[in-house]
Parts: sequence; structure tokens; C-alpha cells
Amino acid sequence: MTYEVTNEDLEIGDRAFGRIETYLSSPWDGRDVPTLDLGHNLLISIVREYQHLRLGYEKDTALEAWACRNLLELDIYVKYVLISGANAKRFIGDVTIDGIELFESMKEWMRTLAPTIETLALDETLRLAYERKASEGVIESKHLEIRDLAEAVGMTVDYRHTNRLCSKLVHPTAWSVLSMNEDGEYAAFRPLLFNAGVRYGVDGFNTIRGYAEKLGGG
Repeated sequence: MTYEVTNEDLEIGDRAFGRIETYLSSPWDGRDVPTLDLGHNLLISIVREYQHLRLGYEKDTALEAWACRNLLELDIYVKYVLISGANAKRFIGDVTIDGIELFESMKEWMRTLAPTIETLALDETLRLAYERKASEGVIESKHLEIRDLAEAVGMTVDYRHTNRLCSKLVHPTAWSVLSMNEDGEYAAFRPLLFNAGVRYGVDGFNTIRGYAEKLGGG
């Protein structure tokens, strides 16, 4: 990995993710394979995050850092769900778990702000979510932790370094509040983030494409 980004590098990145968009819009024979269908949904998110990465590289290091970290996590998810059908089912189960956590947090926050407020719509949403959780046989009560998945797919080192750096860049810290210089040393992070983000996104794509080819659906 180089620590500079040339116009040629930007064009290469654009072409690489353009190929992913073409792949997503092309006919394929694996639509009846749930795991591969899930992989394609992850690819849609990968393309979206590349757009954020590209914009962040040009204009906003914090946005770029968010996108780089998201591309890492999507690459990890891709590898995890393609290991087995059980892993794919576990990831899909997180839709319900995440929804419950999301709406329970919203309800708790609303009641903190206004203790007498009625939350009938939220209560119904949560009732349906718990009903769906039971009907789908989801027994877990907590969402998947990305650090655990990174270890499971052999990406602990990537996760440790990328997460640590990106967290410093996206959250307010004493350094970012008092010492940030967008045109100076802060901007020096941009090539590293761009190159890493592209690598994670392309790696996720290659993993899915290789999986599809083995099934005859690539």
C-alpha cells in the first residue's frame, strides 16, 4: 500500500467499484441461494460506502474515516456470512435484534425527555419485533460484535488498527477539537484511509464473486 493517491489511483478505484455496480446489475444464476443473495446486499452497501470514501477523500477526512471503517466492517461481514449457512442465518437474525435494540433505545430516550409521553406506536412495533424474533427462532439477545467476527475471519489486525485510527478521526477528541489542521497533518491521513477503504471494498467483492463462481452463479 502506498501512502499517496494519484489521479490514476482515483481512476482505478472508480473503475473497480464501477465493475461492482455492473456486476450487481448483471443477470446471475444464484438468486435462489440465500447466502449469495445476502452477499449481494452487502455489495450494495460496499458501493455506497465507496461513494462516501471518495467524497471524504476530496472534502472531509472524518467522513472518509467513517467510510473506511464501514468498508472494513462490510468486508468482515462478507467473509463471515459466506463461511456457512448458519453464519448467514445468524447475521440475518440481527435484523430483528438490531430493531429491538433500536426501538427500545428510542423509547427509553423519549421517556427520559418526557416521562408522561405515550409510546403506543413504539410499543406495537416492539411487540411485533419480539413476535417476529420468536417466529424466526432467533434465540440470541444481543447483536453480533464486529470485533468477534474479525477474529473469526482472521482480520483482527486490520480491525484493531483501522478501528483505532478511524475512531480518533470521527469522534470529538481534545486533539481534533484543539489541534486539528485540515490542511496540514490531518490531511496526511487521507491517502492511507482511501487506499485501505478501496482494498477492503474490493476484497469483499472478490470474496463474493469467488463464492458465486463456485456455485456457477458468478
